[in-house]
Amino acid sequence: MAPIAPVRTDGVVTLRPFRADDVDDMVAMGRDPETVAYTTIPHPYERRHAEEWVAEPGKDRATTACWAVEADDGGTARFAGTVDLRGHPTEIGYVLAPWARGRGHMTRAVRLAVRWAFEEAGLPVVHWQARAGNLASWRVAHACGFTFHGEIPLAIPHRGALCDAWRASLRPTDDGRPRTTWWPTPVLEDDRVRLRPATEADVPRITAACRDPRTRYWLPDLPDPYTEDHARSFIREAALEAALGNRVAWVVADPADDRLLARVSVFRLADPMNPTGAEIGYWAHPEARGRGVTSAAVDLVVAHAFTPIADGGLGRHRLQIGSSWGNAASRHVAERAGFTLVGHFHADGVVGRGELDDGAWYELLR
Repeated sequence: MAPIAPVRTDGVVTLRPFRADDVDDMVAMGRDPETVAYTTIPHPYERRHAEEWVAEPGKDRATTACWAVEADDGGTARFAGTVDLRGHPTEIGYVLAPWARGRGHMTRAVRLAVRWAFEEAGLPVVHWQARAGNLASWRVAHACGFTFHGEIPLAIPHRGALCDAWRASLRPTDDGRPRTTWWPTPVLEDDRVRLRPATEADVPRITAACRDPRTRYWLPDLPDPYTEDHARSFIREAALEAALGNRVAWVVADPADDRLLARVSVFRLADPMNPTGAEIGYWAHPEARGRGVTSAAVDLVVAHAFTPIADGGLGRHRLQIGSSWGNAASRHVAERAGFTLVGHFHADGVVGRGELDDGAWYELLR
């Protein structure tokens, strides 16, 4: 039985049945590196694959509804991607053509599809899942009001291997608005340091820093041995934490050559008991210690955290820093940034090989 494809439009994008003249754009989409990386579309993608899909959309996928997405391209209505509802319980899947990305088209398409799912098909829930790290797909689901449920290890097959998955869901009673604040990670800089989001190029230096004995002494929960895969997961988790409203993290880079020198983050941003408070954490690459790099970075982050949300900041009223009592370098950074020591907590945390150390707690008010 062919999947349903009722025409739906919001005036900007249209969901419609597939047509033969979609094939060229489908081939371009199927060969795009991002499509290959994050979907199970055939690879290498050949013209016959597009032609077969047009002839029998959603074949062998228990598809309930399957649409071509159409949008304007310079005054011409053009194939922009696909969206489908499949399986039981129902899962939504979508792919966007490279030319149509960054315009909000897929968010509009998904809203149309889930509205049909709830209002006309009477479905009780629509699930979403993607390969962990697929922020573009999650950005669409997030904008449509899906609730994130977590990362599941080795949960989905991908080109002969099992990959970690992100999962979320949407119910008819949900209002369709984002469930969390997706904090941006703006570039912050002065003449001393440049703060930016982490990239794949930072993996070797993150790995080196997290293998360093001094780092490991003060951060004993780091994986051991620490590998480049751990560094990649660290970067991925930081991006997800920003999307879930929990944390904003920066690489502290050398303005001259962009080498990673340190890492600083603002976290506990979504604490319901302290909605305008947060905590700052940091570590430095061994080569950058003693140069004032971390202090310079914390100064920039404090200013950004206290800047009102309307002006592009985080809108915080209070910041805190926690450090092991014996970590003189970490405490110096807090004091150098103007934080006041407000607590000496005994046996507050584990360091080294399991020994307890007191905690030093600092605060700064806007």
